[in-house]
Order: sequence, then C-alpha cells, then structure tokens
Amino acid sequence: MIERRRELRIRTQTNIRVRILHEGEEAEGTLVDLNNAGAFVATMLELPRGSHIDVEIHVPGVDQPEPLLGIVARSTPEVRGLTRVIPAGLGIAFIAETVSERNLIQQMVTTTLALDLLGYGISRPTDTLAARPDSVDSDDKTEPAIPNFPPRAS
Repeated sequence: MIERRRELRIRTQTNIRVRILHEGEEAEGTLVDLNNAGAFVATMLELPRGSHIDVEIHVPGVDQPEPLLGIVARSTPEVRGLTRVIPAGLGIAFIAETVSERNLIQQMVTTTLALDLLGYGISRPTDTLAARPDSVDSDDKTEPAIPNFPPRAS
C-alpha cells in the first residue's frame, strides 16, 4: 500500500480521550494515531467528508485542552481482520492558519509521543487496537512508574 500522507502518522498506545464538536453536538472518542497534519480518532460518530469540526485532545497533564479546528478527511466503519481490529472512526485533518495554532498542534503531538515513550496511560495492550498474540490481560489500572534504565556501558 502506498503512503499518501506528507507526514508519517505515529500510532499512539496511550489512552487519550478526544472530544469532537460538530454543529452543537459532541461525541467522545479515543486517539489512535496522529501527526502535525491530522489524527485518526476511534469513535462511533459518523460525519461526511469535508465536515468542519472542533477537536479537543485530552492529553494527560493538560488541565484544559485548546480546541483544534479540523476537517473530516474520512469516516470509516470497523474492520475486523484475522489478527487485529481497526476501529470505526474519523480521519481528521487539522486546520492551522496561524503560527500559534501550528505551535499548539506541535506541542500536543510532542507531549503525546513523550507520554507514549514513558508508557503513561497504558493499562493493557488491548486498550487502543485489537489484542496481539503476546498480550496479557490485566485489571491493573495504575499508571506505570518512570522506567529505571540500567547505566550505559562505557
């Protein structure tokens, strides 16, 4: 499959809540992947391509998220494969018209990816997509501690 995106999307493993606002209605979803140009949000909300929306990405540690302007690039149903399930959701292209809006998006992307690297918000591997063969089911909802890395060899 040929990648048509200008920027590579990074799949997030952190459980990040997203609120989508469209014409006075709101829906909840979970962030699946993102980059500086857009995101895919797992949600049951169905909107036509080209719909203008406000997106609030609730990154852990940020008290009040700034709404981002977006446009629906695609709306997809759930796809069940042999080894994984791709959730129903919306592909969203961010609309950043000013430098401050672009900086806000960059900050949100950087923070989200840093949380992923630290393992923040992951309660089990099945939180974002379908179970992997090596997944272990756990009811532990505590946040992991910052990893204790061994000293570097000199």
